[in-house]
Amino acid sequence: MPGRGRRVAVALIVLALVLSAGRWGSDFLTERLWEASVSEAVATAGARRALLALALELSVLLLAVAWLVGHVVVAARIALPDYPPPDREHAQVWPAKLPRWTLTAGAVVLGALVGGGADRWLDHLLLAASGARLGVRDPLVGADLGRFVGAVPLWLEMQSRAAVLAAAGLGCVVLLHLAGGTIRTEGRRLVVSPRVRGHVAILLAGLGLALAWGSSLEPFRLATGSRGPLLSSEYLLRTLVAEVQAGIGAAAALAGLLWWARLRGSAVLGVWFLFGVALLAGRVLPLHTEAAIADPTWRAAARGLDSVAFALGGVKAGPPPVRTPAASLTPSLWDAPMLAAGAADSSALSGPRRGWIAPGGSPHPVWFAVRVARGEPPALLALSDDQVSPTGGLLSWREGDSAPAPGVNSYLELSPHNLRPAAPEIDLADEARGVQLGGWVKRLVLAWALQYPRALSASPGARLAWRLDPAVRLAAVAPFAHWSPPTPRLLQSGLVWESDGLLLGGFFPASARIPWGGATISMVRPALLGVVNARTGGVRIFRDDPADSLAAAWARITDPLIEPPSAVPAELRSFRSYPDELLLAQARALEGPAWHAGRLDRSGGDSGEAMPPAAPGGAEAVVPLLDDGSREVRALLLARRTAAGDSVRLVEVDSVLAPESAAALAASWDRFPFRQAIHDSVSAAGARIEKGRVRFALASDGVVAYQPVWSVSPAGRAQLVLVSVALGRKAGVGRTMAEAWRNLRGEASPTAAGSHAEAVLEAARRLMRHADSALKRGDLQELGRALANLKDLLEPSRPKP
Repeated sequence: MPGRGRRVAVALIVLALVLSAGRWGSDFLTERLWEASVSEAVATAGARRALLALALELSVLLLAVAWLVGHVVVAARIALPDYPPPDREHAQVWPAKLPRWTLTAGAVVLGALVGGGADRWLDHLLLAASGARLGVRDPLVGADLGRFVGAVPLWLEMQSRAAVLAAAGLGCVVLLHLAGGTIRTEGRRLVVSPRVRGHVAILLAGLGLALAWGSSLEPFRLATGSRGPLLSSEYLLRTLVAEVQAGIGAAAALAGLLWWARLRGSAVLGVWFLFGVALLAGRVLPLHTEAAIADPTWRAAARGLDSVAFALGGVKAGPPPVRTPAASLTPSLWDAPMLAAGAADSSALSGPRRGWIAPGGSPHPVWFAVRVARGEPPALLALSDDQVSPTGGLLSWREGDSAPAPGVNSYLELSPHNLRPAAPEIDLADEARGVQLGGWVKRLVLAWALQYPRALSASPGARLAWRLDPAVRLAAVAPFAHWSPPTPRLLQSGLVWESDGLLLGGFFPASARIPWGGATISMVRPALLGVVNARTGGVRIFRDDPADSLAAAWARITDPLIEPPSAVPAELRSFRSYPDELLLAQARALEGPAWHAGRLDRSGGDSGEAMPPAAPGGAEAVVPLLDDGSREVRALLLARRTAAGDSVRLVEVDSVLAPESAAALAASWDRFPFRQAIHDSVSAAGARIEKGRVRFALASDGVVAYQPVWSVSPAGRAQLVLVSVALGRKAGVGRTMAEAWRNLRGEASPTAAGSHAEAVLEAARRLMRHADSALKRGDLQELGRALANLKDLLEPSRPKP
């Protein structure tokens, strides 16, 4: 390459390195500025975690680059010299037009590809270093289960990376020597230059040791259940096979070194061939999973492991002692997709979550959602979940009301700078809850890292805020946990968003291995409570259970980020929702071979998430488990979250009184003449029918199932038109839940919505309660509106002739 071209290439490389380092540096500094704007605890824990991740990434990366560059440079000097040596007849020389530094650069790139990503080991490394223990031993290995959360995944990652590095180094060296002729074939013989033999022998020994290390870790892989359920006898057999494999692998590594000392190549090849056969035999050795599943001892041990892995340790058989009659159950009449249609503004609602409000001390289930309308400030809505208007539309609560009112009214007005779901990615304003812009250096760093040029021209007193979605903020503060969708809570200090932090694991010894986000995991444990202040953006994280040693380990690692359970505000202890993701994981674990409690109803899709929505607050979340034929409900999984802790129960349903599956119930309800008439009437009006998910509940008089049905007008407005119920083998339909119960008992037939005296009286009562609430808080405008609506209801105006 000419001198000018070489200088241009060097200049471009240096420029690329400077730009990469500048972008990385700006990102690093921006993260630290953001953490400092949240809280001092977040800044301390975040900086420590970032430095540890950086040290781990650079260590492995530099080791991989040095390993490959060293071997490639040595091999290239031997295989491709600048001039042909006199003692080598078939020597190849380095091409004159290709500079040697390109080979080094290629080795650096390959080392970066092979060695990069080690920062993903950080969580495992921290847990292993902290000595996390769960106090329960694995029945196969005999190690504490806490080792499978930190140490075992770290060992497996390190072994895999070591094998890849050894194989990459060996492959590069062999390819270079083949290109240079120092390794060649003459006739049927493989000829290896004496100067090459030692180099290849060392790499061959390294690869053998790395693979032998993998065989020695096989007992831990077997204990994780990745190969399937195993009896103790089969585990011992496979462990013996793994020990034999590790021994042969060590012999193969030794044979490679002895080849350097003139051991015959055929002998080395024979040992490596034997090692390959041993590895293949261990893979193809048949499993006897059916024998393990049928063994009572294995099932008892597997249930114990599942109880630890999926927080099923307190699972009890049988229903709670106190039950509510079926007709008195609080129904859930809305689904998240229908809320936007009910509000007739699908683009304005975000983050719908179930919750509770307690006006006058009486709890009411609601859907919380944030509405952002053009030209208006955002508002928090509290939409009634168990009641509808006389026309089947949404009812909404206002703060301080004793009863909901028709329509979609704001429960709480929010500031445009409040944290909320689906908030803008970046907020630049004097009132923003973020980093204060100072001199041009800070502005440049923030603008470069966030790719936000407006930061350079903002006013001197402006603040730059980002990560305004509470879920995104919690994931950035504590990335070692999986955070559930945030739920709003109104405290005396203001609005906060709460979220449950779940700890996941893929190597935990458990009989159940469940799908999760495209991967397969074997542990989902509730451990943390995250709280984000909507006004200030501050984040607080608490441990859920003082006896949870895994959460305690994370508290030690991230000190002072995670606070003890005693620091949880008293207001947050009540009306906490049971996490839907945890409930689904527990149901999938109960599907497993150790429990075989039933099957999830997957009639709504292939994801297995077509389950009834979890009830909020202190009410029970219910998941039905079907029999093997998927025709009847075999058991119910009941979960309740209270201030005293979580309660999980598995209730087996009597086969005589067992309700049908959701799909079978929906098909039977469709055969009701009144339901068919409603469908025809809705279609004739140009609207369409939308059916909700079938909900299940356990009452004192049996298992209840019900399904709301809505009509969606051409304008997109949804209203409840039908409710179908079932109790055991009896079924009924009606315009309302009360009417459906009367129809089930044979007391009445469904009537047109709002046409009978009872509907008018109920609407009048609701408007009177709303007027009374407006009068108590002094809202005369709302009082006049409620009285006007009451007058129109009782004295409807007649159309003029």
